Amino acid sequence: MRFSESWLREWINPPVDTTTLAHRLTMAGLEVDAIEPAAESFSGVVVADVRSVEPHPDADKLKITRVTDGNNEYQIVCGASNVRVGMRVPLATLGARLPGGLVIKSAKLRGIPSEGMLCGASELGIPSVVDGLWELPSDAPLGQSIRDWLNLDDSVIELGITPNRGDALSILGIARDCSALFDMDLTLCDQSSAVQVTSDAIQPAQIDAPDDCPVYLTQVISGVSVERRTPMWMSERLRRAGIKVIEPIVDICNYVMLELGQPLHAFDQQKLHGGLTVRHARPGETMDALNQQKLELDADCLVIADAAGPVALAGIIGGLGSAVSSETVSIVLESAHFTPEVIAGRARRLGLTTDAAFRFERGVDPLLPERALSRAAALIQQICGGQAGPASAAQGAQAPRLPAVIVLDMDWAERRLGLAIPPEQARTFLVRLGCIVEFQSETILTVTPPSHRFDMVIAEDLLEELARLLGFDAFRAPMGRSPLTIGVRPETENSFAKVADFMASRGYFEAISYSFIDPVVAELFSSEPSITLANPISSEMAVMRQSLWPGLLQAVAFNQNRQQSRVRLFELGRSFKGSLDNVQEIDQLAAVMVGGRWPEQWAEKSAQVDFFDLKGDCEALLLHLGFSIDATSEHPANVRFQAAAHPALHPGQTAEILIHDRPCGWLGAIHPDIAEKMDVNGSVFVLELDLHALQNRHLPMNKPRSRFPQVRRDLALLKPATLPISELLSLIKKDSPASLREVGIFDRYVGTGIEPGFESVAVKLIFQESERTLTDDEIVGIISDIRAKLAQKNIQLRT
Repeated sequence: MRFSESWLREWINPPVDTTTLAHRLTMAGLEVDAIEPAAESFSGVVVADVRSVEPHPDADKLKITRVTDGNNEYQIVCGASNVRVGMRVPLATLGARLPGGLVIKSAKLRGIPSEGMLCGASELGIPSVVDGLWELPSDAPLGQSIRDWLNLDDSVIELGITPNRGDALSILGIARDCSALFDMDLTLCDQSSAVQVTSDAIQPAQIDAPDDCPVYLTQVISGVSVERRTPMWMSERLRRAGIKVIEPIVDICNYVMLELGQPLHAFDQQKLHGGLTVRHARPGETMDALNQQKLELDADCLVIADAAGPVALAGIIGGLGSAVSSETVSIVLESAHFTPEVIAGRARRLGLTTDAAFRFERGVDPLLPERALSRAAALIQQICGGQAGPASAAQGAQAPRLPAVIVLDMDWAERRLGLAIPPEQARTFLVRLGCIVEFQSETILTVTPPSHRFDMVIAEDLLEELARLLGFDAFRAPMGRSPLTIGVRPETENSFAKVADFMASRGYFEAISYSFIDPVVAELFSSEPSITLANPISSEMAVMRQSLWPGLLQAVAFNQNRQQSRVRLFELGRSFKGSLDNVQEIDQLAAVMVGGRWPEQWAEKSAQVDFFDLKGDCEALLLHLGFSIDATSEHPANVRFQAAAHPALHPGQTAEILIHDRPCGWLGAIHPDIAEKMDVNGSVFVLELDLHALQNRHLPMNKPRSRFPQVRRDLALLKPATLPISELLSLIKKDSPASLREVGIFDRYVGTGIEPGFESVAVKLIFQESERTLTDDEIVGIISDIRAKLAQKNIQLRT
């Protein structure tokens, strides 16, 4: 919400400067995101009138003009195509300073003296869609400083309004909060003039969906002037609020929306066919919207329709066919209340973003339509002329539901806030906000919230109001004491923080990505249907993620596009499976690596990461968390990696991770087709683990070291290439005596001398007894048994 500070100060003028005002608003929950000047710095620019325009003798595009500021006359050489006699324009006099540091000096242009400069709005740092000179109204005061006349020393304040404070999306709403903050009365600026009803013309209308639209008012204004023009004071306020000036009637509707918070709409009456009906869209109905977008309407879309079909999408956008234009002479002004439930999500679903929808889906005062209609009609008469008919309520209207009474116990409030607020002060705060407050006892208040506060429902809501009006910075004292019990974490439990710390120690950076992803992307990573959101933020964030990989790969692409070729990221987050009614949330660790194995350096040659780099990091993490990767005589392995297939991973470079023989994660290379679709370059390797499977660990047990020597024997084995190494090691360990302490691979060879379909692996066997020295005969016997087991799987000693 952007607004002009001077506009707010017309409603309420607290005795504080801009910085203090911004601080008080922020401490009251209306966070000030920015404070900007209304215009860039310039000086020496006044209002002037063009008296004559002559062609330049030596330049076709230049003109010689004579202008006056009411006291003096100046000769100005001007290149603007729209300059003409009788127009009033900004004149930068000699010595004037314009934005960017330009100083106006006397000069000769193609031999003709020029004593200043006629300015366009953009040359004064004010955005404009009009090329050429800035044409000022004919009543602009000659000789007055442009800066003073338009109050360009004003500030523009931008607020970040939370979704529960739809009432603060207007000058009235912000002024109402300031009234409570500074204990001052409001000046009701919208009641300075009333509409003059001089016609009996009405627009027939009816409501077929009273639960979604309890209030629908119309007013006919005919005979409006086609030479109408939005006054400068209004266009400047709209500009400072970030709203484009379009056409006087549309501008007035936007102005009243900013002023009071009630969105309005105007129809060209001559383009309507019969009466208006508020109803739900019918199957197959479409509408051409004001932004020239063709909307396909669903049955849950509320529309305003005439006899020919929808002319507006209720509370969101008007139709192109009934739009007001500069030729419109008769309008139907609409002011209505639409419930937030019927508006919420519809605009985003249709790809629309409008100020009206932004307000209605947060909640607009159901008692405001009549006040806003009267204000807009009075402004239209004042600016555009015309004869207004009476305001007319549509048939089928019903009384909107009003808030229920809330009981507020101030003793209870003190216990909850840790700060005593006198009941009379609490009453003053709430009355300033528009509540009706009565004393039930000395410390108990009965509070009826105002119709514009949809967020005041229970006593805790009133507590929040009191806290924010006091200012969140007022709570400096301890908020009371409560006994704390330090929780006991079992020594066998691994924390998520331990996982994050370890990944960071291995050189990974933590990432946080959205839980909502594009349905097209979701299909790349899972064959199971994703959970579709009922009210998505956008079409690119319409389903819940089933994997953390999409977000990490988008982060990789983002980094690669910024010349970061070596990327290592991890994320601790949740994936979501099941259905919208039965969501299964799974805590996961995901990691991704791509690029060089080491940062560029002189000691190591450049090499790209591969599958085993990430597998090594995964094994190191599991060992750090107390899991066993390689089996020993004392500790059997509880982690296995086995070849598998995954829709997002490269065949042959994919492993499923099993902990205690239960599938708990995946490791592998992203499939090249998916890498291309995700816009990532190079070989990308990813890891995903179920965090709950990592939570419990086996504690290490102290065991005395054997005093007797180890014996090592190496075997060179020929095994089928299709037999996994893990299966070979398990086969050796199976039924072996406890004296075989360790088994491991230390070499692998495929090539000359090796039969096709086989590979040579070198295996180390470590033997040791704790009570005696092993004999050669015992070791030979154990190896003979191992060879016999291996022979059954076509594994032989290499000769």
